[in-house]
Order: sequence, then structure tokens, then C-alpha cells
Amino acid sequence: MQTTIDFLRHGEVTGGIYFRGCTDDPLSQLGWQQMSRSVTNQHWDHIISSPLQRCLDFAQHMNLQTHTPCSSDANWQEINFGDWEGKTAAQIDSDTLMKFYQDPVNNTPHNGESFTDFLCRIDRAWNHLISLHPGEHILVITHSGVIRCLFKLLLGLPIANLFNIQVDLASTTRFQCFHDSSEQFIKLISHNLASPNLYSK
Repeated sequence: MQTTIDFLRHGEVTGGIYFRGCTDDPLSQLGWQQMSRSVTNQHWDHIISSPLQRCLDFAQHMNLQTHTPCSSDANWQEINFGDWEGKTAAQIDSDTLMKFYQDPVNNTPHNGESFTDFLCRIDRAWNHLISLHPGEHILVITHSGVIRCLFKLLLGLPIANLFNIQVDLASTTRFQCFHDSSEQFIKLISHNLASPNLYSK
């Protein structure tokens, strides 16, 4: 059996660029345009979304426009950055920030979600999706941190290299899961950086 899962990162968000994990800012007008262009002429059996409005608002819009069944799952939410929420990279000590990028497991931001817990949450979300939607083509609208975690969980990429992966706004990543037996065989089909025209007004 083959299940195909497309992961769509949300588009541009209001409020500027800063550490935005659980902070619930909405999409900007450009963000709506970026995501709309990313899903043109495609069809899915089901849409699953992070509950944060920068993802869920667009998922619900797609549900109304295409009548594709839609649900929300909190396990697909971005990591909580704790005391870093709302801060720019320039407002955080550079050595502390670099330690997080190189070894997020042992350098959790104060009051933040541990990276180990984050990985477990995404692993739980993946297995729930595969068990609930076997043989379907699913769209998951989510966040860059979530997509990076999937490279660790599904392909075995070292955690130290996860932040070397570029995940553009409104970009898509496709995995296929073959699970005719008790074991899953996972293939990365595509990891598409967003087209430059997604960033024009």
C-alpha cells in the first residue's frame, strides 16, 4: 500500500521575522497569495493542519473552496521557543543561538519545548496519519521545524544537520510511505523551494 503525504509550509505571516513557534500570528496578504499559488491544480483526499491560524485559516479556506475534508491536529504545531518567542535572532546571544542550531536536544530555550519532546510529538503525528489514511493522498499544512524533524524521523538525517535544510515559505515536501508489511519504507519524492514569483506582490 502506498500513502502520499505533501507537507506545505505556511506563507508569510504578519508581524515580521522573529522566533514564532506557538505565537499565533495570521497570514499576511502576501502569505495567502503564496499558499494559493503553491496548491494550484492539485487534489488531495484529506487536509490536516496545525491549529495555529497561519496554517488553519488556509486549510479551512481550501475546505470551503474544494470541499476536501479538513481536520486539525495539535501534534503538527511548531515547536514552542519559550523565552525566545517574539524575539529576533539579533536579540538572542549569538553563541547561545549557534549551540541550539548545532545541538537543539541539549540546548532548549528557557521555558521552551524540548527538542526530544518535539520529535516524539511529530513521530506520533506521522504514525497517526499513516494509520488513519492508508492509501490516500494527504496534505499537511504545517511549519518549517516540523518538516525538518521529518528528515530526521523518516530519513535518519542527523539532528546536527537539520538546520542546514532550507524550508521556504509556502514550499512543499512530498514523502511516500509504502506499508504493505509491518515495516514502513519511506521515500522522499520532492523538496521544493518556493518559486521566486511567490514573493512578489
